[in-house]
Amino acid sequence: MVAVFWYALIPLAGIFISRNRWRVFRERFVHLSGMPMLDYAMLRQNLDGEYCFTGSFESITENNTLWIKTDNLTVPVFLKDARTYMLPLSGHKHGSSAGEKTYFDENDFDVNAPAPRRFTWNKISSLTAGAKVFIGGTVKPVNGRQTFTSSKGLPLLVIFYECSERMLSAGVVRAGKYSVEYWNTVTPYSLIGGVFSLISIAQIFYARPVYRATVLSAIVAIFGPLFPLLPPGLIFTLAYRQLWLRACLYRVFRDVALLPLKYSGSRNSAENPAVYDCRAPAVLPVKIPRLLPADKPEKNEVWHMAGFFGEDQAREPSVDAPSNPFIPYGLLPGRPKVISRLYNRKAVFLEIFAWIVLAAGIALNVFFAELLIYFTQ
Repeated sequence: MVAVFWYALIPLAGIFISRNRWRVFRERFVHLSGMPMLDYAMLRQNLDGEYCFTGSFESITENNTLWIKTDNLTVPVFLKDARTYMLPLSGHKHGSSAGEKTYFDENDFDVNAPAPRRFTWNKISSLTAGAKVFIGGTVKPVNGRQTFTSSKGLPLLVIFYECSERMLSAGVVRAGKYSVEYWNTVTPYSLIGGVFSLISIAQIFYARPVYRATVLSAIVAIFGPLFPLLPPGLIFTLAYRQLWLRACLYRVFRDVALLPLKYSGSRNSAENPAVYDCRAPAVLPVKIPRLLPADKPEKNEVWHMAGFFGEDQAREPSVDAPSNPFIPYGLLPGRPKVISRLYNRKAVFLEIFAWIVLAAGIALNVFFAELLIYFTQ
């Protein structure tokens, strides 16, 4: 029970903490990407508030100030308390796998691209000048100049990226895709706590021959985190990994399906007399990118388009790219809420099944370990 507490329950709690942290990150990005894009005119008006801004990394000064520039504007960013992330460029090229039907567009969702990773702001100086940067947060005067700065409870969001702005939204959603969730922020501490606890148990009962089985069990349990990697349970671990990766992918699809709806009714919809919505097209537009890598709609569903639509209902429905480069648009294989619930059910089922498979493999190895302890007494 001590081993289960330290090696299983604590890391499991860390999984939910990590998921919640990335969920907050995604929601913060959606909120900030819907804010007005800071330009020269707004900067001259000295109006405080939340804005977003994109440009290229110019330099970082000794007072922890990051300078981001465009063709006609340079904006300072005070990095203290800011949340900084890196969105790596995917090494996967569409169509590189033989026999795999893929689609490519600057708005397409690449399921093989790596998830964003967080890093400390003091490592920014090692980045190459000219790197693309997204900044979102509060702008207010600092030393007589309008500056992006973190406020209480509202840290700045700084994202370095190498993709198009339209793909940045989908890239942020990929933060929910983890290959190994067991290793999270609390795992190192739980492993240390488990080792010391089990060593203490072994020392306490070592001098009592009647508790020899307890001592041997404690010693074996110290190596509990290695049980999934030992045969014959290793086969179950490999199956668990494949199931878990598929579940993670379904969670990503779930969030991508709902992503366009998060921008519905935002201030961006006032850019023209159009409504940002999802609807089924009369004829499948072949040149519209897919928001999800599906070859056909889900059962009893049709393709739905997400984007800015004209108000003229007499003409054939059409979709245009929003002027805000961060708002996703394109085709979904069904109604967003319906396919989101479907992907969520698939993800939950696979996660539960994956845990059962992993537990079975560990139990098998524990059984052989207990047999070894029994015959060595």
